[in-house]
Amino acid sequence: MHKQSFWIWHYGDYEIFHTMELNLRREVREKPYPPFWRLSTPNVSVKFTKDFNCENNTKITVHANGEGYVSINAEKFSFNEEITLQKGSYTITVNVFKKVGLPSIFVESDIIPSNGSWYSKLSDSNKPMPVGFDTYYDSIEKNPETFSFEYSEIAPISAEIISDGVLYDFGKETFACLNIDYADSNQKMSVYYGESREEALDFEHTYILENISKSSYYRLKSRAFRYIFIKGATTSLKVTADYEYLPLKYRGNFCCDNQLFNQIWETSAYTFHLNCREGFMDGIKRDRWIWQGDAYQSSKINNYLFFDDAIEKRTAIGILGNEPFCEHINTIIDYTLFWIIGLYDYYFTHGDITFIKNIFPKAEKLMEFIESRLNDEGFIVGRSGDWTFIDWSDIDKTGAISAEQMLLIAVYNSFAKIKQALNLDPAKELEKAKTLTEKVNYFFWDSQKGGFIDSYESGKRNVTRHANIFAIMYGIATPKQIESIKNNVLKNDNITKITTPYFEGYELDVLGKLGEYCYIENMLENYWGGMLKLGATTFWEEFDPTKNGIEHYAMYGGKYEKSLCHAWGANPIYLFGRYYLGVYPTSPGFETFKVEPNLGGLKKFEGTVPTKNGEVKIYLDSTHLKVTATQSGGTLIFNDKKYALEKNKELIIEVI
Repeated sequence: MHKQSFWIWHYGDYEIFHTMELNLRREVREKPYPPFWRLSTPNVSVKFTKDFNCENNTKITVHANGEGYVSINAEKFSFNEEITLQKGSYTITVNVFKKVGLPSIFVESDIIPSNGSWYSKLSDSNKPMPVGFDTYYDSIEKNPETFSFEYSEIAPISAEIISDGVLYDFGKETFACLNIDYADSNQKMSVYYGESREEALDFEHTYILENISKSSYYRLKSRAFRYIFIKGATTSLKVTADYEYLPLKYRGNFCCDNQLFNQIWETSAYTFHLNCREGFMDGIKRDRWIWQGDAYQSSKINNYLFFDDAIEKRTAIGILGNEPFCEHINTIIDYTLFWIIGLYDYYFTHGDITFIKNIFPKAEKLMEFIESRLNDEGFIVGRSGDWTFIDWSDIDKTGAISAEQMLLIAVYNSFAKIKQALNLDPAKELEKAKTLTEKVNYFFWDSQKGGFIDSYESGKRNVTRHANIFAIMYGIATPKQIESIKNNVLKNDNITKITTPYFEGYELDVLGKLGEYCYIENMLENYWGGMLKLGATTFWEEFDPTKNGIEHYAMYGGKYEKSLCHAWGANPIYLFGRYYLGVYPTSPGFETFKVEPNLGGLKKFEGTVPTKNGEVKIYLDSTHLKVTATQSGGTLIFNDKKYALEKNKELIIEVI
C-alpha cells in the first residue's frame, strides 16, 4: 500500500509562482496593470533526487507537472509509468521542466513517497536542498499551480432601480466572484464595481468594470466591491456572489466596555482577513499586490489574530524572489530593510529555525545588495531607480535620510541575531550597528529641536515624526533622547501629523511602549472611529478628517483610487493584543513570554492572544485580574509584581 505522498517542488518556487500570479491580477477599467518592479518566476527546470534502499520488490510511479523523465541508477523511465524495482540500493533523479508554470512531482510509492525527505537542485553542480511542499496537495488531482480558497454564497441586501440599470448593495465591503443569471442571452450589460456607492455610479471613473453579453449565466472573476451597478439590468435579474476567502482560524479576540473599540476590533479583523490570500496583500481593490512595508505590519497583526506562520513564509519567500538582487524590494529602500528586520521578527515569534536555515543564503545575498547602496559615511542612500518612501508625508528626502539609517541599524542588529541563531559569528554586524548609531547621532540629532532631523545635507534641519518613531521602536534612542522625542516631537502639534494607518500604527506602537494610553485611545476614537462614522465597513489606506464627501475616496490623482480596505488599517488588532492584553514573547518561539495587561482608560476587557503552542486568556476589570496560559514559560507582570504562570491553571489576582 502506498504511503501518503504530496506534490513537491524546488524550495521557494511555489511561493514565487503564486506571488507572481497574485501581482499580475491588478486591472484598471478592463486593462491589466502589472507591477513596475522586477518579478521573479519559478525555475524552469528542476532535478528531484533521493537515495534509498529496497528491502523487497517494490513499485514506483512518478507523476509530474511538466515534462521530462525519471532516472533510477542511470536507467530512464517515463512519467506515469509503473516502475518495478528489485531488492537493492538506488538513486532516483526526476528531471522535470515546464516553460510556464510550476515544475513539480508526485511520487506514488510505499518506499519513497514524495514528501519533505526528498531533495532538489537546479543543475548537477548545485548542492541539493530539501524540497518545498504543502500538506494540502496530497493527491494527484490537486495541482499546486492552483491556490486553494473557500467560497460562501452571499446576496445583496438591496436592489435599487436607477436610470437604465440596477444598483446592488451587498451591505459591506467584500471580495467575491459575481454571479449573474438572466434570460436574454443576447442582452449586453456593463458591470461597474464600487467600494462606495458613488464609485459604482460614476461610469466614467469607476476603477473596475466589465462589459458582458451573449450568455444566460455569467460568473465574473473575484474582485473587491460593496456596490455593483449593472447597466442594462432589471430587477428580474438574479445576482449573487461567491465570497472568496482563505480559511484561517481566528485565534485572537478582544472585547471591552467601550463598544466603539469593540467595533474597531471587529472591523480590523474583517479588513485584515480580506487581505490575507496567497500572501499579505495591501488592498483588495486597487493594487492587489504584495508590498513589503504592508507585509511587515501585517505580520504583527497576524501574530495577534491568526498566528498563521504559513502565510508569513509564503509572503517572505514570494516577495524576495530569486537572485540576483539588483533593485530594492518594490523598488523601495525602506521595504528592503523591513524584509531583514521582519525575518528576525518571524523567527523570534515562531521559533522556526528550519525556515531561517533555508532562506539564509538569500538573506546573505540581500545584505550584500543593501551594502552596495551605502555612501562613504556608511549611510544607505537612494540610487537611480530607488524610491525613498517612508510614508505619504512631507519629509525632507535630500541625500541620506535619517529614517532609513534607523532602519539600517535595525537591519544590522536583526541580522546579527539571525546569525547567532544559526551559530554564526555576529561580530561584524554588531560593530556596524554600533558605528552607524554613533554617526546617526552625530549627523542627525538636533539637541535644540529635541529630536532627529530628516536630512543634514539640505540645511533645512526639518523634523518629522518618522525617524524619531523608528529611533524608539528599534532601541536606538537613549532614555534621555526618548523623553525629549516624546515631548518635542510626538506630543508637539506643530510637527506634521500622520495621516496613514500605516505610520500611525508605528506611532501608536511607540506610544504604547511609553505607556501613553490616553493618546492611543484618542487616536482610536477619532481616527479609526472617524472612518466608522463615515460608514466604513473596512478600514482605509489613508484618512484625513478635514476632507469631505467623495474627497475621502481620492488618492494618487484618481477620483476613487484610495483603497477602502487596506491591510495596514487593521493595526488596532496589534495594539489591543500587545498593549492592553499585554502578551509578547521574550525568547524565540514563545519558549518564554510575558503578560503585562493594562486597562488604560478602559473599565474592563477580556481577550485571547495566540502563542506558539497555545494561547493566553486575560480578563481585567477594576477589581480582578484573571490569566490562563495553555503553554508553560509565561510570566505575569502586574502592579510591579511578577507571577509565574502555570500551564492550564487560572491565576486570579485581586486588584488593589
